[in-house]
Amino acid sequence: MPFFSETGTAIFRSIRRTRPLIHLITNPVTMNDVVNLVLASGATAICADSPKEAAEISGLADATVLNIGMPSESKAEAMLAAGEKANELGHPLILDPVGAGASDFRQRILKTLLERLHFTCIRGNQSEMAALLGVSYPSRGVEEAGVCLEPDRLQELSERYDTVLAVTGETDLTVSKERILVSHTGTPLQKRITGSGCMLSGLLAAALAGSTAPSSGPTLRLGDTSGIASLVHETVKAYGCLASEAEKEMEASSSHGTMAFRSRLIDAVSTAGL
Repeated sequence: MPFFSETGTAIFRSIRRTRPLIHLITNPVTMNDVVNLVLASGATAICADSPKEAAEISGLADATVLNIGMPSESKAEAMLAAGEKANELGHPLILDPVGAGASDFRQRILKTLLERLHFTCIRGNQSEMAALLGVSYPSRGVEEAGVCLEPDRLQELSERYDTVLAVTGETDLTVSKERILVSHTGTPLQKRITGSGCMLSGLLAAALAGSTAPSSGPTLRLGDTSGIASLVHETVKAYGCLASEAEKEMEASSSHGTMAFRSRLIDAVSTAGL
């Protein structure tokens, strides 16, 4: 059994019990891994990035993830429609601002989404959070650029958009306007595969949907910012623990390398909470 908390175990059991459907508008670079990790968690997934069906699909889903990697005008339109439907229905909505700050185009898309939608959670690295705040820095594309925001700036961002931030890196921070929760789980190998953060965004959607779905009780309300922050924190911490477990299992076997790690990470998620 992975070495995360009883709360982490309960999160995965809730996902498996409720089997929420997650609508993922994500990028083709990481789509396959994100879907496989969502399935491994016990949730189900559907990907629809056409403006002609995005709102309808979010209407069927229990949570929606908007990932701006590889943006386009059409995808931006679909994201807005899907997000509006999720907000209308009171479903969890997660933003993954991949490469925020890398181009003016991405910034314009994010500005529109943040102005018109309410996000339950925004998950990104420090550089992406800085871009959302309007902090200028030399971009490294989708990679973390060495930016480290002061805690009060992160809380300013959380308060500005009335959301919970999952700030991932060597140290993971869960930020709400009331508090900052810190975790130190995970492994450097997560930075050596593409999609580690995207997969976490999908897992956060599954965790939030599993805890807010009517069939779960529900155990959590989306208006409960403190409860949302606690759940996000425990999910991020559990994901890091599973990544460390995957690394240890890989090292104990004859399989070494980043692709082996990716497979073992998804395997670890598939048995979490069982």
